[in-house]
Amino acid sequence: MVPCSVYFVECGFPEDLPGFNRDTPAASFPYWGQYSALDFAIAAFSALGTDSCRIVAEPRFRGIISFINARPRTESEQLSIIDSGIDGLLDLIEKDPAETVLFSPLHLLCDPDADALRQAVSALTSPSIQRISIRKVETDIYLASKRTLIEAVKSYRRKHPLSHNLGTALFTELLHASFESIRDIPGRILFQNNLTQLFKENLRLVGENGKAELLERLKSPAKTGGSAKGALIDRCGHVRNSLIAAGTRIEGYVEGSFIFPGVVVHRGASVVNSVVMNGNRIGSKARLYKTLVLPYVGELGTSNVGESASIGMIEAGARNFDFPKQIREGVTVIGMNVEIPKGMKIGSGSLVGARVGAAQLRSIKELPRSSTVRGNQDQDQE
Repeated sequence: MVPCSVYFVECGFPEDLPGFNRDTPAASFPYWGQYSALDFAIAAFSALGTDSCRIVAEPRFRGIISFINARPRTESEQLSIIDSGIDGLLDLIEKDPAETVLFSPLHLLCDPDADALRQAVSALTSPSIQRISIRKVETDIYLASKRTLIEAVKSYRRKHPLSHNLGTALFTELLHASFESIRDIPGRILFQNNLTQLFKENLRLVGENGKAELLERLKSPAKTGGSAKGALIDRCGHVRNSLIAAGTRIEGYVEGSFIFPGVVVHRGASVVNSVVMNGNRIGSKARLYKTLVLPYVGELGTSNVGESASIGMIEAGARNFDFPKQIREGVTVIGMNVEIPKGMKIGSGSLVGARVGAAQLRSIKELPRSSTVRGNQDQDQE
């Protein structure tokens, strides 16, 4: 096999992805309960048997250092914080002994077929840059011969002496303009800039009772399963057909849902057909149906989903007016670090943007079906 180095590029999440904090590193974003996006990235390309796996991050994501250092890793995993953008990346590539280089952004979660991936690397014999698609869906995964890549980077640098941030320069401009062909391989895309997909792929694991083959290749020390081992289920709590991660506390009713670490479902609350990610606290008597709740990061003295709040309804066709491709099929999305006030009603297909506080929502009282409330950060992106 042709030696290949894998570069995982930390460039956060795409600006058109609603509900996310723009300063959130993709590497640490949770998926399938106990796992992170970086776990999936390493598992996806482990079939290459590479001796060089480099995680490349821009300075604004310097916080990734503590996350990387806190997790088990092999000697082949290296972290590089690039202060000089595309110039710093060129320096890494020129020193890389591999003949072939693979790039993948950490905000893409996928499971490419192992044999097809190895064949794609081996087939890249002539100098070229190739884009990878998975089951006819184009991705930002690129294979490149080292010589061709260096020439492309130098050419780009001459035309763009003051380049954009690394992620934009690499994936949106340089590689996108330089690839010569697309190679399609079998596999599955788990998350690529789509919130309904994020919701459905997490619930797919619930339907499989945590038995997906990919779990065997994930390097995280914890294993997600259906036994709720390490979770505290109160005597008043009831769990049915759900996955409950370690470090959760269930005092209410959970059905057909995926509850991530650090979540508390208080007494009298019900969570049905929903995905509740890390750190959220669901207040007593609150009702969630077909809702994706993105992580709540930071100290929280009380419930961020208030008592008796009602989120989502049984309306299969509801889609968001502002983000119809992102939020559809009746899914409701609560963004990162959101606080829902007591008694708030939010209709299906709605979006509450990142960092929206209880005070802002109290003035609304009720969010109709398919509506959007944006935080200041979301408005800045327009």
